[in-house]
Amino acid sequence: MKLRTALTQYPFDTLCQLARDVGIDPSGSNKTFLADELCRLLPDSEHIAKRLAALSPEQRAMVQTLAAEGGELLEAEAVEKFANGFLPRLHAQLSDLTGLVFRDVHTLGDSDVLIGIPESLLKSIPIPDANQGRLLVILKPVSVGLLRAFADQIGLRLSDTRKPIVSNAIRDALLDIKTLHAYLNTLSEDRRAILDLFLPDNALTRREIADKLGDSAVRELEDMLWKMPIFYAPNRDLHAPNAAIYLASDLCAALSQIAQSQGGQLESSLDALLETSDTTPAAIRENTAFLIRDLTTLLGIITQRLPRRLKHGGMSKTDLRDANKYCHIQNDPGYIEFLTLFAETMKLVIPQGTVWHTAVDAGTRVGQIIDIRKACFKFWLHSERWNEWSSDRTKATSARMQVLKNIRSEIVRSLRHCATDTWMTYPSYYQFLTRLSEPFRHFAKDPAHTGTTADELLRRTITGALTYMGVVRVGNFPDFSAPLQHSKQAVFQITPAGYALLHDTHDDALSEQIPLQNSDAKFVVQPNFEVLSPPDLPCAHYLKLCVIGDLKTQDVMACFHLSRDSLRRALARGLSGDEICAFLTQHSASGLPDMVDTLIVECDEKYGEIEIIPAIGCVKTTTCELLDELYAQPRIAQALGDRISPTTATLNNEADPESLNQTLQQQGYLPHLSKK
Repeated sequence: MKLRTALTQYPFDTLCQLARDVGIDPSGSNKTFLADELCRLLPDSEHIAKRLAALSPEQRAMVQTLAAEGGELLEAEAVEKFANGFLPRLHAQLSDLTGLVFRDVHTLGDSDVLIGIPESLLKSIPIPDANQGRLLVILKPVSVGLLRAFADQIGLRLSDTRKPIVSNAIRDALLDIKTLHAYLNTLSEDRRAILDLFLPDNALTRREIADKLGDSAVRELEDMLWKMPIFYAPNRDLHAPNAAIYLASDLCAALSQIAQSQGGQLESSLDALLETSDTTPAAIRENTAFLIRDLTTLLGIITQRLPRRLKHGGMSKTDLRDANKYCHIQNDPGYIEFLTLFAETMKLVIPQGTVWHTAVDAGTRVGQIIDIRKACFKFWLHSERWNEWSSDRTKATSARMQVLKNIRSEIVRSLRHCATDTWMTYPSYYQFLTRLSEPFRHFAKDPAHTGTTADELLRRTITGALTYMGVVRVGNFPDFSAPLQHSKQAVFQITPAGYALLHDTHDDALSEQIPLQNSDAKFVVQPNFEVLSPPDLPCAHYLKLCVIGDLKTQDVMACFHLSRDSLRRALARGLSGDEICAFLTQHSASGLPDMVDTLIVECDEKYGEIEIIPAIGCVKTTTCELLDELYAQPRIAQALGDRISPTTATLNNEADPESLNQTLQQQGYLPHLSKK
């Protein structure tokens, strides 16, 4: 508030009386002249001291309190503070303070009147030491842009963004214990530690902070000084290297109150950081019931298709996508990659030459649910191959893998502190982990060497591997894509099986919600050549069905389709027609339909009638008539050379045995491609 602007609001008679009080004869003077003279004489420190001495103790306290609050208050606030809520009483008090305290109706308008002391008078009013450096005084010279940014930082959403309104809203929010406590929980541990140091003495230097908390804390302090207008320096230069830095006195009192309620420090107890939700999420994602089934499905696809093995392990993305179509989680490519890496590591699949084969004992081992779940969790915890941030292992350097491995250990350690079957908000868990774990806190500050942020990595881990294994179930999954400060609806909870894995106990919980295998379970062979498999079918039987038939759908029941091609594949794997019929008959609840039996017998009889032997470059048939038939078909004959016997023909030098094998299959034959 400017003194001249304040004086022009007084009537001429009042200005004349003020002039007499300071020794000016108002006779013959106009309003402009008197305002000029009063602007020169009223700020005189001796005059102000005499004026204050003439006031009653109540009036003097009012002036000093107003000065301590930066020299101005909204009239509504002044009424409550000085007049017990009675506006006429405030006006009467102001009439006794004419020329010292003014009523300003111009700055904000009649709806928001200011009660204040002009700046030129304010500097001469002594303020008690206890009231020095209050928030409103610190906020007064700050730009309105910075004030608005700080208001947004502490969670204020203001429709009126005029500077006095914003300043008062910030002051009210920071002095409200509940709001201040919530704001403190959004700050990093370093920042809360810095504020803790201010509480005993309310004044620190940069050197003292460096000695107690380290140079990184000094860097945090510099950022706070620029962005958080809650500090001041008596010499008005906060950024001088040796400046004594003070915290706003009224804010310091509020922080001390919070610290006392928490045992003397601003750091909340770890348990208090975890926010829980009593509302069950509308949509819940979990994988407890599907891990074993999806792993078995993956092994079945490998058994069925013998996918190509990549140079450094794994399968091609095309094969992974095909396998992922039959899994429970289909919109996350990392899921099938995770299962594949686990299967490789546990040698459930083994390389033979350039292709993957399912291990002979894979079905039996996968059927041991408790052991396989423990092994899966152990693989994730200690693996240096699984990359949480990318399903592409080619991006996984050894340095990154070690960092991720360490972070996984810290996540497990933190989850052991959490209750089971309690919905926890993701942001509160992030703060909890940051407080609990020094490695994670360091990673959160400097994640550049891994190419991702701590927040993104933690989200990927919770919604990825931990959900894959059924350690947690996730609620309101889309909210996990929101920024940290806006993702309070993102929740998760530890399952009973997850508790067992985290604490290596309660083995029975690891088989709950998972369909147990039943050695007496039967599938159904239908006349339309479909085989329906129940979820409790032993894994070994399921894998054998994958050899005999083609997996078409995977839901509550798995559906396989028997065809000439699938039976040819089974025969090529060493099964005979009799063995196939015996297996289907023994384990089918409906017996073996005649049409299916006929197809198996026909395929068994025809399989091997044509044998392709790449090692010696020839094709053999069981009859000369069959070889004549092959020469009569141009697509097949172009791969054949000379006929060296009634049932044997050579292969052309340009002929590809694999392509010839496929061509014969397309023409309805059941050739055998010799690998010898």
